[in-house]
Amino acid sequence: MKKQPEAKVLRRSVSGRGKTLAVLGESGDALDAQSGIRVVRCVWEGKPAVAIVADPESSSQREAYESDFKSLHEISFDLSLCVSVDDICRNAIRLGHERLAFDRLSIWLVDPNDPHYKVGTWGIDERGKLRDEHCARLPIAREGGVPASFYKGRVPLCFGSDEACRDHHGKDVGRASKLIAPLLDGHAFIGEFCVDNLLSHREFGPDKKEAFVIFSRVVANLISLKRADAELKYLASTDSLTGTVNRRTALIILEKHIAQCRRAASPLTICLADLDGLKLVNDAYGHAAGDEYIRRSSSVLVGAVRGSDTVGRIGGDEFLIVFPDCRGNVVASIMERVNAELASGAKPGSYLPRLSWGIASLGEALDGTHAEAGLQRCIDMLLEQADQRMYDDKRTRGTARPKATGEAELAF
Repeated sequence: MKKQPEAKVLRRSVSGRGKTLAVLGESGDALDAQSGIRVVRCVWEGKPAVAIVADPESSSQREAYESDFKSLHEISFDLSLCVSVDDICRNAIRLGHERLAFDRLSIWLVDPNDPHYKVGTWGIDERGKLRDEHCARLPIAREGGVPASFYKGRVPLCFGSDEACRDHHGKDVGRASKLIAPLLDGHAFIGEFCVDNLLSHREFGPDKKEAFVIFSRVVANLISLKRADAELKYLASTDSLTGTVNRRTALIILEKHIAQCRRAASPLTICLADLDGLKLVNDAYGHAAGDEYIRRSSSVLVGAVRGSDTVGRIGGDEFLIVFPDCRGNVVASIMERVNAELASGAKPGSYLPRLSWGIASLGEALDGTHAEAGLQRCIDMLLEQADQRMYDDKRTRGTARPKATGEAELAF
Protein backbone atom coordinates (compact mmCIF):
# COMPACT_ATOMS: atom_id res chain seq x y z
CA MET A 1 0.00 0.00 0.00
CA LYS A 2 1.38 3.34 -1.03
CA LYS A 3 1.20 6.02 1.61
CA GLN A 4 -1.34 8.62 0.49
CA PRO A 5 -0.52 12.28 1.24
CA GLU A 6 -3.87 12.88 2.93
CA ALA A 7 -3.83 9.71 5.07
CA LYS A 8 -2.94 9.57 8.75
CA VAL A 9 -1.89 6.00 9.60
CA LEU A 10 -1.80 5.56 13.36
CA ARG A 11 -0.36 2.36 14.83
CA ARG A 12 -1.27 2.91 18.48
CA SER A 13 -3.27 6.09 18.81
CA VAL A 14 -6.50 7.08 17.14
CA SER A 15 -6.65 10.57 18.60
CA GLY A 16 -5.54 13.85 17.16
CA ARG A 17 -5.64 17.55 18.06
CA GLY A 18 -6.99 16.69 21.51
CA LYS A 19 -10.10 14.80 20.35
CA THR A 20 -11.02 11.20 19.52
CA LEU A 21 -11.00 10.58 15.78
CA ALA A 22 -12.34 7.04 15.79
CA VAL A 23 -13.23 4.18 18.12
CA LEU A 24 -12.33 0.65 16.96
CA GLY A 25 -13.62 -2.67 18.16
CA GLU A 26 -11.38 -5.64 18.99
CA SER A 27 -11.71 -6.90 15.42
CA GLY A 28 -10.60 -3.53 14.03
CA ASP A 29 -14.04 -2.53 12.84
CA ALA A 30 -15.01 1.12 13.33
CA LEU A 31 -17.54 1.55 16.12
CA ASP A 32 -17.61 5.33 15.81
CA ALA A 33 -15.74 7.99 13.84
CA GLN A 34 -15.73 11.75 13.66
CA SER A 35 -17.12 13.47 10.60
CA GLY A 36 -14.41 13.59 7.92
CA ILE A 37 -12.63 10.49 9.30
CA ARG A 38 -12.60 7.15 7.43
CA VAL A 39 -11.43 3.80 8.79
CA VAL A 40 -9.80 1.73 6.02
CA ARG A 41 -8.63 -1.89 6.21
CA CYS A 42 -5.30 -2.27 4.43
CA VAL A 43 -1.89 -3.98 4.46
CA TRP A 44 1.00 -2.18 6.04
CA GLU A 45 4.54 -3.56 5.67
CA GLY A 46 3.08 -6.93 4.73
CA LYS A 47 0.70 -7.16 7.71
CA PRO A 48 -3.06 -6.55 7.98
CA ALA A 49 -3.68 -3.05 9.35
CA VAL A 50 -6.29 -0.38 9.81
CA ALA A 51 -5.72 3.16 8.52
CA ILE A 52 -7.40 6.19 10.09
CA VAL A 53 -7.81 8.54 7.14
CA ALA A 54 -8.64 12.20 7.62
CA ASP A 55 -10.10 13.85 4.57
CA PRO A 56 -8.27 17.07 3.72
CA GLU A 57 -9.90 20.10 5.28
CA SER A 58 -11.00 22.86 2.96
CA SER A 59 -9.31 26.20 3.44
CA SER A 60 -12.64 27.74 4.52
CA GLN A 61 -13.11 25.07 7.22
CA ARG A 62 -9.61 25.64 8.50
CA GLU A 63 -10.09 29.39 8.53
CA ALA A 64 -13.36 29.01 10.47
CA TYR A 65 -11.65 26.70 12.98
CA GLU A 66 -8.77 29.12 13.52
CA SER A 67 -11.15 32.08 13.75
CA ASP A 68 -13.23 30.38 16.45
CA PHE A 69 -10.21 29.60 18.57
CA LYS A 70 -8.83 33.09 18.17
CA SER A 71 -12.23 34.41 19.29
CA LEU A 72 -12.22 32.02 22.26
CA HIS A 73 -8.91 33.43 23.40
CA GLU A 74 -10.25 36.99 23.18
CA ILE A 75 -13.54 36.07 24.85
CA SER A 76 -11.79 34.37 27.77
CA PHE A 77 -9.79 37.57 28.38
CA ASP A 78 -12.90 39.75 28.21
CA LEU A 79 -14.80 37.48 30.61
CA SER A 80 -11.91 37.50 33.08
CA LEU A 81 -12.54 41.24 33.56
CA CYS A 82 -16.17 40.74 34.63
CA VAL A 83 -16.97 41.85 38.16
CA SER A 84 -19.63 39.27 39.06
CA VAL A 85 -21.03 35.87 38.14
CA ASP A 86 -24.04 37.53 36.55
CA ASP A 87 -21.74 39.75 34.49
CA ILE A 88 -19.84 36.66 33.32
CA CYS A 89 -23.06 34.93 32.23
CA ARG A 90 -24.41 37.98 30.43
CA ASN A 91 -21.23 38.64 28.48
CA ALA A 92 -20.62 34.96 27.73
CA ILE A 93 -24.05 34.77 26.07
CA ARG A 94 -23.55 38.00 24.15
CA LEU A 95 -20.02 37.20 22.97
CA GLY A 96 -20.90 33.60 22.10
CA HIS A 97 -23.64 34.88 19.83
CA GLU A 98 -21.63 37.73 18.30
CA ARG A 99 -18.14 36.24 17.93
CA LEU A 100 -18.71 32.49 17.75
CA ALA A 101 -21.91 32.72 15.68
CA PHE A 102 -23.98 30.45 17.91
CA ASP A 103 -27.72 30.98 17.42
CA ARG A 104 -29.53 30.68 20.75
CA LEU A 105 -27.47 30.30 23.91
CA SER A 106 -28.48 30.11 27.55
CA ILE A 107 -26.70 29.55 30.85
CA TRP A 108 -28.53 27.86 33.72
CA LEU A 109 -27.13 27.60 37.25
CA VAL A 110 -28.11 25.14 39.95
CA ASP A 111 -30.62 26.68 42.34
CA PRO A 112 -28.70 27.27 45.61
CA ASN A 113 -31.86 26.47 47.58
CA ASP A 114 -32.74 23.23 45.77
CA PRO A 115 -30.18 21.24 43.73
CA HIS A 116 -32.99 19.54 41.79
CA TYR A 117 -33.78 22.83 40.03
CA LYS A 118 -31.90 25.22 37.79
CA VAL A 119 -32.38 28.99 37.55
CA GLY A 120 -31.94 31.12 34.46
CA THR A 121 -29.38 33.86 33.95
CA TRP A 122 -29.16 35.26 30.41
CA GLY A 123 -29.98 33.90 26.96
CA ILE A 124 -30.54 34.70 23.30
CA ASP A 125 -34.20 34.78 22.37
CA GLU A 126 -36.04 33.57 19.26
CA ARG A 127 -35.25 36.87 17.49
CA GLY A 128 -31.53 36.69 18.20
CA LYS A 129 -31.66 39.32 20.98
CA LEU A 130 -30.13 39.18 24.46
CA ARG A 131 -32.79 38.22 27.02
CA ASP A 132 -32.86 38.45 30.81
CA GLU A 133 -33.94 35.00 32.03
CA HIS A 134 -33.49 35.39 35.79
CA CYS A 135 -37.21 34.85 36.35
CA ALA A 136 -36.99 31.30 34.98
CA ARG A 137 -36.74 28.23 37.21
CA LEU A 138 -37.03 24.71 35.84
CA PRO A 139 -36.35 21.20 37.13
CA ILE A 140 -33.03 19.64 36.16
CA ALA A 141 -34.55 16.95 33.95
CA ARG A 142 -32.55 13.98 32.72
CA GLU A 143 -34.40 13.59 29.47
CA GLY A 144 -33.71 14.04 25.80
CA GLY A 145 -30.72 11.73 25.80
CA VAL A 146 -28.86 13.45 28.66
CA PRO A 147 -27.35 10.64 30.77
CA ALA A 148 -26.90 10.72 34.52
CA SER A 149 -23.12 10.74 34.00
CA PHE A 150 -23.51 14.18 32.40
CA TYR A 151 -24.20 15.66 35.83
CA LYS A 152 -21.09 14.01 37.26
CA GLY A 153 -18.79 15.58 34.68
CA ARG A 154 -18.09 12.36 32.83
CA VAL A 155 -19.70 13.54 29.58
CA PRO A 156 -18.20 16.73 28.09
CA LEU A 157 -21.03 17.31 25.64
CA CYS A 158 -24.50 16.06 24.72
CA PHE A 159 -25.63 16.48 21.11
CA GLY A 160 -29.09 15.98 19.65
CA SER A 161 -30.43 16.59 16.15
CA ASP A 162 -34.04 17.47 15.39
CA GLU A 163 -34.68 18.09 19.09
CA ALA A 164 -37.55 20.07 20.60
CA CYS A 165 -36.32 23.57 21.47
CA ARG A 166 -37.88 25.54 24.32
CA ASP A 167 -37.74 29.07 25.63
CA HIS A 168 -36.73 29.94 29.19
CA HIS A 169 -40.22 29.12 30.47
CA GLY A 170 -40.19 25.65 28.92
CA LYS A 171 -42.51 26.50 26.01
CA ASP A 172 -41.80 24.76 22.68
CA VAL A 173 -40.51 27.15 20.00
CA GLY A 174 -39.44 24.70 17.25
CA ARG A 175 -37.04 21.90 16.44
CA ALA A 176 -33.30 22.11 15.81
CA SER A 177 -29.94 20.59 16.70
CA LYS A 178 -28.84 21.19 20.30
CA LEU A 179 -25.62 21.12 22.29
CA ILE A 180 -25.54 20.93 26.09
CA ALA A 181 -22.33 21.11 28.12
CA PRO A 182 -22.06 20.75 31.90
CA LEU A 183 -20.64 23.58 33.98
CA LEU A 184 -18.36 22.12 36.66
CA ASP A 185 -16.40 23.83 39.42
CA GLY A 186 -13.77 21.11 39.48
CA HIS A 187 -15.72 18.58 41.51
CA ALA A 188 -19.42 19.49 41.41
CA PHE A 189 -22.08 20.23 38.81
CA ILE A 190 -23.00 23.95 39.02
CA GLY A 191 -25.08 24.41 35.89
CA GLU A 192 -25.39 23.84 32.17
CA PHE A 193 -24.59 25.74 28.99
CA CYS A 194 -27.08 25.22 26.14
CA VAL A 195 -26.87 26.08 22.44
CA ASP A 196 -29.11 25.32 19.47
CA ASN A 197 -29.24 26.25 15.78
CA LEU A 198 -32.92 27.21 15.67
CA LEU A 199 -32.28 30.52 13.87
CA SER A 200 -29.85 29.52 11.11
CA HIS A 201 -30.04 25.70 11.09
CA ARG A 202 -26.28 25.57 10.46
CA GLU A 203 -25.14 22.11 11.49
CA PHE A 204 -22.61 21.73 14.29
CA GLY A 205 -19.43 20.26 12.84
CA PRO A 206 -16.77 18.62 15.04
CA ASP A 207 -14.76 21.84 15.25
CA LYS A 208 -17.79 23.82 16.38
CA LYS A 209 -18.58 21.23 19.03
CA GLU A 210 -14.99 21.35 20.24
CA ALA A 211 -15.12 25.16 20.43
CA PHE A 212 -18.33 24.97 22.46
CA VAL A 213 -16.86 22.46 24.94
CA ILE A 214 -13.84 24.72 25.49
CA PHE A 215 -16.10 27.76 25.78
CA SER A 216 -18.22 26.06 28.44
CA ARG A 217 -15.12 25.11 30.44
CA VAL A 218 -13.82 28.68 30.31
CA VAL A 219 -17.18 29.98 31.57
CA ALA A 220 -17.41 27.35 34.34
CA ASN A 221 -13.88 28.10 35.51
CA LEU A 222 -14.48 31.85 35.67
CA ILE A 223 -17.78 31.40 37.51
CA SER A 224 -16.05 29.15 40.05
CA LEU A 225 -13.21 31.64 40.56
CA LYS A 226 -15.62 34.55 40.97
CA ARG A 227 -17.68 32.62 43.51
CA ALA A 228 -14.58 31.63 45.45
CA ASP A 229 -13.40 35.25 45.43
CA ALA A 230 -16.79 36.45 46.69
CA GLU A 231 -16.76 33.83 49.46
CA LEU A 232 -13.27 34.88 50.57
CA LYS A 233 -14.33 38.53 50.65
CA TYR A 234 -17.42 37.59 52.66
CA LEU A 235 -15.39 35.58 55.16
CA ALA A 236 -12.85 38.40 55.46
CA SER A 237 -15.52 41.01 56.17
CA THR A 238 -18.12 39.06 58.17
CA ASP A 239 -18.33 37.97 61.77
CA SER A 240 -18.79 34.20 61.68
CA LEU A 241 -20.99 34.03 64.79
CA THR A 242 -23.59 36.69 64.01
CA GLY A 243 -23.33 37.23 60.25
CA THR A 244 -22.87 40.97 60.78
CA VAL A 245 -19.77 42.75 59.50
CA ASN A 246 -16.63 42.40 61.59
CA ARG A 247 -14.68 45.14 63.35
CA ARG A 248 -12.37 45.96 60.45
CA THR A 249 -15.22 46.28 57.97
CA ALA A 250 -17.41 48.26 60.36
CA LEU A 251 -14.64 50.84 60.83
CA ILE A 252 -14.05 51.07 57.06
CA ILE A 253 -17.79 51.68 56.55
CA LEU A 254 -17.78 54.29 59.33
CA GLU A 255 -14.84 56.08 57.70
CA LYS A 256 -16.64 56.23 54.33
CA HIS A 257 -19.85 57.52 55.91
CA ILE A 258 -17.98 60.21 57.85
CA ALA A 259 -16.31 61.46 54.67
CA GLN A 260 -19.62 61.48 52.80
CA CYS A 261 -21.58 63.17 55.58
CA ARG A 262 -18.95 65.88 55.98
CA ARG A 263 -19.07 66.65 52.26
CA ALA A 264 -22.88 66.75 52.25
CA ALA A 265 -23.17 68.46 55.65
CA SER A 266 -25.62 65.74 56.71
CA PRO A 267 -25.97 64.20 60.19
CA LEU A 268 -24.33 60.94 61.26
CA THR A 269 -24.76 59.09 64.54
CA ILE A 270 -23.05 56.00 65.90
CA CYS A 271 -24.01 53.74 68.76
CA LEU A 272 -21.82 51.41 70.82
CA ALA A 273 -23.81 48.65 72.51
CA ASP A 274 -22.62 46.08 75.03
CA LEU A 275 -24.60 42.98 76.01
CA ASP A 276 -25.14 42.82 79.78
CA GLY A 277 -24.97 39.55 81.64
CA LEU A 278 -23.02 37.50 79.09
CA LYS A 279 -20.61 36.16 81.69
CA LEU A 280 -23.51 35.06 83.86
CA VAL A 281 -25.03 33.17 80.93
CA ASN A 282 -21.69 31.53 80.08
CA ASP A 283 -21.12 30.46 83.70
CA ALA A 284 -24.64 29.12 84.18
CA TYR A 285 -25.33 27.49 80.81
CA GLY A 286 -22.03 27.22 78.97
CA HIS A 287 -20.45 29.13 76.10
CA ALA A 288 -22.77 27.63 73.47
CA ALA A 289 -25.67 29.32 75.28
CA GLY A 290 -23.63 32.52 75.49
CA ASP A 291 -23.08 32.41 71.73
CA GLU A 292 -26.82 32.03 71.21
CA TYR A 293 -27.36 35.01 73.54
CA ILE A 294 -25.07 37.09 71.30
CA ARG A 295 -26.75 35.86 68.10
CA ARG A 296 -30.20 36.74 69.43
CA SER A 297 -29.12 40.26 70.36
CA SER A 298 -27.49 40.71 66.97
CA SER A 299 -30.63 39.52 65.19
CA VAL A 300 -32.82 41.97 67.09
CA LEU A 301 -30.41 44.81 66.31
CA VAL A 302 -30.32 44.02 62.59
CA GLY A 303 -34.10 43.79 62.49
CA ALA A 304 -34.53 47.17 64.21
CA VAL A 305 -32.25 49.35 62.08
CA ARG A 306 -32.79 50.69 58.57
CA GLY A 307 -31.37 49.10 55.43
CA SER A 308 -28.85 51.93 55.12
CA ASP A 309 -27.52 51.40 58.66
CA THR A 310 -24.67 49.04 59.52
CA VAL A 311 -24.46 46.65 62.47
CA GLY A 312 -20.99 45.31 63.24
CA ARG A 313 -19.73 43.04 65.99
CA ILE A 314 -16.48 44.64 67.13
CA GLY A 315 -15.78 42.58 70.23
CA GLY A 316 -16.99 39.60 72.21
CA ASP A 317 -20.35 41.11 73.17
CA GLU A 318 -19.92 44.63 71.79
CA PHE A 319 -21.57 46.08 68.69
CA LEU A 320 -21.01 49.21 66.64
CA ILE A 321 -24.05 50.53 64.78
CA VAL A 322 -23.56 53.28 62.18
CA PHE A 323 -26.56 55.50 61.37
CA PRO A 324 -25.86 57.78 58.38
CA ASP A 325 -28.22 60.72 57.88
CA CYS A 326 -29.78 60.10 61.29
CA ARG A 327 -29.93 62.17 64.49
CA GLY A 328 -29.29 61.03 68.05
CA ASN A 329 -32.88 61.17 69.31
CA VAL A 330 -33.97 58.74 66.57
CA VAL A 331 -31.14 56.36 67.44
CA ALA A 332 -32.11 56.49 71.13
CA SER A 333 -35.68 55.45 70.33
CA ILE A 334 -34.41 52.59 68.16
CA MET A 335 -32.20 51.26 70.95
CA GLU A 336 -35.03 51.47 73.46
CA ARG A 337 -37.14 49.34 71.10
CA VAL A 338 -34.30 46.82 70.83
CA ASN A 339 -34.14 46.41 74.60
CA ALA A 340 -37.93 46.14 74.81
CA GLU A 341 -37.92 43.35 72.22
CA LEU A 342 -35.09 41.52 74.02
CA ALA A 343 -37.01 41.73 77.29
CA SER A 344 -40.26 40.54 75.68
CA GLY A 345 -38.60 37.24 74.81
CA ALA A 346 -37.58 36.50 78.41
CA LYS A 347 -39.33 33.72 80.27
CA PRO A 348 -41.37 34.55 83.39
CA GLY A 349 -39.12 34.73 86.42
CA SER A 350 -36.02 35.28 84.32
CA TYR A 351 -33.33 37.92 84.39
CA LEU A 352 -34.17 40.36 81.56
CA PRO A 353 -31.53 40.66 78.82
CA ARG A 354 -30.41 44.15 77.97
CA LEU A 355 -27.94 46.09 75.87
CA SER A 356 -26.16 49.00 77.49
CA TRP A 357 -25.59 51.63 74.86
CA GLY A 358 -24.15 55.05 74.19
CA ILE A 359 -24.53 57.28 71.18
CA ALA A 360 -22.38 60.02 69.63
CA SER A 361 -23.18 62.36 66.76
CA LEU A 362 -20.71 63.75 64.25
CA GLY A 363 -21.78 67.37 64.69
CA GLU A 364 -21.57 67.12 68.47
CA ALA A 365 -18.17 65.45 68.52
CA LEU A 366 -16.70 67.87 65.98
CA ASP A 367 -17.29 71.18 67.69
CA GLY A 368 -15.60 74.35 66.52
CA THR A 369 -12.17 73.32 67.77
CA HIS A 370 -12.20 70.02 65.88
CA ALA A 371 -14.11 71.00 62.73
CA GLU A 372 -11.11 70.30 60.49
CA ALA A 373 -10.05 67.04 62.17
CA GLY A 374 -8.90 64.22 59.90
CA LEU A 375 -10.94 61.08 59.32
CA GLN A 376 -9.07 58.94 61.82
CA ARG A 377 -9.36 61.64 64.48
CA CYS A 378 -13.11 61.85 63.80
CA ILE A 379 -13.47 58.09 64.24
CA ASP A 380 -11.47 58.14 67.48
CA MET A 381 -13.52 60.99 68.93
CA LEU A 382 -16.86 59.42 68.04
CA LEU A 383 -15.90 56.02 69.47
CA GLU A 384 -14.49 57.57 72.64
CA GLN A 385 -17.63 59.62 73.26
CA ALA A 386 -19.99 56.71 72.53
CA ASP A 387 -17.92 54.34 74.68
CA GLN A 388 -18.00 56.69 77.66
CA ARG A 389 -21.77 57.09 77.40
CA MET A 390 -22.25 53.33 77.07
CA TYR A 391 -20.45 52.71 80.36
CA ASP A 392 -22.38 55.56 81.99
CA ASP A 393 -25.55 53.76 80.89
CA LYS A 394 -24.25 50.44 82.22
CA ARG A 395 -23.42 51.94 85.61
CA THR A 396 -26.70 53.82 86.05
CA ARG A 397 -29.13 51.23 84.69
CA GLY A 398 -27.28 47.99 84.02
CA THR A 399 -26.84 46.99 87.65
CA ALA A 400 -30.44 47.87 88.53
CA ARG A 401 -32.25 46.15 85.70
CA PRO A 402 -35.79 45.05 86.50
CA LYS A 403 -36.55 41.36 86.80
CA ALA A 404 -39.64 39.59 85.64
CA THR A 405 -42.13 38.38 88.18
CA GLY A 406 -41.21 35.32 90.22
CA GLU A 407 -37.85 34.13 91.43
CA ALA A 408 -34.87 35.64 89.66
CA GLU A 409 -32.85 33.51 87.31
CA LEU A 410 -30.82 34.12 84.18
CA ALA A 411 -32.70 35.06 81.06
CA PHE A 412 -32.28 32.63 78.21
